Amino acid sequence: MNRFVFVLIVMSISYLAKASDTLTLVQFQDIVFNHHPLIKSANLNSEIAEAYLIKGEGILDPKFYSNFDGKQFKEQNYFRRWNNELKIPTKYPVDISLGYENNSGDFLNSENFLPTNGLVSGTLNISLLRGLLFDEQRFALRESELLAGKSEIERELVIRNVIIESINAYVEWSTAFGELEILESYLGRVTERHEFVKQLFENGDKPALDTIESRINLNTATKDKINATEKLWRKKQKLSMFLWSNASEPLALSETVVPQDIAMITDDLLVNTFAISQNWHADPIIRKKQIELEQVNLENRLEREQLKPQLDLKLNSLVNLGDNDLAVNYSVNDYKLGAALVVPIRNRKSRGQIRLNEALIAQNELNQEYYLSELQNMYNMLSRTEELNREALLVSEEKVENSKLLYAAEQIKFGIGESSVFLLNSRERKLLEAETEYLKNLKALSYIYSQLYFLKLGQEN
Repeated sequence: MNRFVFVLIVMSISYLAKASDTLTLVQFQDIVFNHHPLIKSANLNSEIAEAYLIKGEGILDPKFYSNFDGKQFKEQNYFRRWNNELKIPTKYPVDISLGYENNSGDFLNSENFLPTNGLVSGTLNISLLRGLLFDEQRFALRESELLAGKSEIERELVIRNVIIESINAYVEWSTAFGELEILESYLGRVTERHEFVKQLFENGDKPALDTIESRINLNTATKDKINATEKLWRKKQKLSMFLWSNASEPLALSETVVPQDIAMITDDLLVNTFAISQNWHADPIIRKKQIELEQVNLENRLEREQLKPQLDLKLNSLVNLGDNDLAVNYSVNDYKLGAALVVPIRNRKSRGQIRLNEALIAQNELNQEYYLSELQNMYNMLSRTEELNREALLVSEEKVENSKLLYAAEQIKFGIGESSVFLLNSRERKLLEAETEYLKNLKALSYIYSQLYFLKLGQEN
């Protein structure tokens, strides 16, 4: 798979249960690339491509023909005719054949009388008009090459889609895991403070309303954690769809397995996007369309040959094997010569097919231009969006730090009785929002790098 660059680490499936609880993105990609059924299925396209080539070359396979017929009636040999021929096709408008003919009998047609030992013939079949420049044999050979190339491209397309979909699933899993971690930490703080507020109320230092305020905040945090747990479970199930054993059996992630931090994933994906050449004509979809275009042009070329008159010449050089002993006798004056002429009168079938193909060619060219424009626009959009998301990420990071400072200050004020439960909860909620926003910005940036990586996988190495 020379068009794709993957950084892969060799590991066994049992790794999930052994060395570490962290399943890194690289390790995950390695499992997907080596064991996913769709990728295994796509790899069979290489065998399909080879089969197409063998099938195309079969048009040039020699063929041996042998025909015998005879008649015996009332103990009299009416005739016995035995004809043998070895035909050898070529890439050119010339076919070669070797033959042996032996006839006998009392009632043979005079043209079938041969020497006792028979005749050997060497034959040339030459097409002078239709088929001189292009024929079905050359069509079959070239078509098999195109089909083989198309099969390899379809393999690349499947692998690229599976790899990118798996990366996106991993990003979603890591993001959901990060969200749950933030909410668990938040719930822990809220729970601890609720117990503290209850204690203050019992001591007469806080009113009952503060405990209600604290309890509502605890309820909200608990509900948020439940939602995040359910979301993580769904993302984990989605990720498991990409995990398969070498025996093509689905794998389930252990509860102890965790993803890489989303920030590390973003950095890893950034590395994958380096050196995009913007060689959009190398994209596998464009190359597939090019092959489809060449297929139609090839069919058109063959149809145009059908508009020409057909003039075939056949020359047989004859070798006399003698009547008694095997006395080979060859003379340039011993030969058979034939010619066949076919002139199409209207040939509406070929003309209609040519017209249809020309319309398909025009459609294909327009589709290519549109898709090339899509690729360029997608790259320009992603490049600009990446810059803006980088700026937004820095703002989000600063917002988290400032929210932490405000929350810490509010905690101090609350501890000395200069703040309320409401204000402290509000500051903490703002911190939670800032941390969640930062996480979502990292996720958005990861998606951008994933899409850029998608474009890079379509480039030539």
